[in-house]
Amino acid sequence: MSFKNVMHLQYWFYSMKNLIFLMASLTISLVSTNLYAQHSAESIELAKTIPIADVHMHTYYRGGPSSSAFLEQMDKNNVRWGGAVGDYRADVADKLKERYIPAIGQMEFMEVFFSRGASGLLDDENWTFKRLFKNSEEQFANGSVKGFGELHTDNHSSGPLNIRRTIRTDSPVVRKMYAIANKYNGFVQIHSQQDENFTTDILKLAADFPNSITVLSHCLPASQPRDIANLFSQRKNIVCEMSATGSAHNKILGINRPARAFDDNGLRPAWRNLIETYPDQIMVGTDACCGWFNSYSDMVAEIRNNLLPYLSAELMEKIAYKNAVRIFKLKE
Repeated sequence: MSFKNVMHLQYWFYSMKNLIFLMASLTISLVSTNLYAQHSAESIELAKTIPIADVHMHTYYRGGPSSSAFLEQMDKNNVRWGGAVGDYRADVADKLKERYIPAIGQMEFMEVFFSRGASGLLDDENWTFKRLFKNSEEQFANGSVKGFGELHTDNHSSGPLNIRRTIRTDSPVVRKMYAIANKYNGFVQIHSQQDENFTTDILKLAADFPNSITVLSHCLPASQPRDIANLFSQRKNIVCEMSATGSAHNKILGINRPARAFDDNGLRPAWRNLIETYPDQIMVGTDACCGWFNSYSDMVAEIRNNLLPYLSAELMEKIAYKNAVRIFKLKE
């Protein structure tokens, strides 16, 4: 079979899988007598006690909680593992040990943004980035870090106002991080909004660095399940985490808007269909950033009460922690 025919066949396969996903979503919408998925008594009980891997647990270096506070909250809420976003902290690594998912690069990304603006984030010759690349090689090699993130590329209408920006995700700096992560089978966690440019960039990066894992923060703010399905169907090394897709963050901010994926009424059918169609590519997180760590228990509680009970036992285990254990090579 010629290369051209292979590419046509691959395109047909991806198109058919997305068509099946869209038809399933439409069917759910038409036949359901309730706007939300349903749960069972057994799933409610399991969701109360199942271990959780929080793959969006910020460990800020400046003004962040103490390492003891992280351990206390994790133990209190049966969060077995946490991290996967910045900042990297040696004291947290020492306290949590194998429960920590260490990530680097967010602090440096922010430092350059505040000193040089968005254009500075494209300069891989910047001294801050050159130091990061050198140090990260050493840290990946000795096993003290597992990935980069959270990297805000195009967050022009999401996140705190003072850090909003728009740059291409496939940039010299981010591409260098992918190259390092790829060398050590690591990950890069990206916070971006979905559009044609992002789709092009992230598919290219995932293809060029097949040993890396792309983690999409918040399952791409403001995107729809069909947008995520389009990426998942084409690249198995693209995954996402569902922090800030419930209602807890809206309540904290006093914003009167519907939750994207789940709320007190449960899990929306389109999101449940996404999880059922791509069960190995979705995880959970809290994102207790920005001085919100005192709401950590509330964020975990809404995952246990409003998301997990609406999944089968097998799916619940994957989404709650087993996918993270596999992706980040954690010890159970």
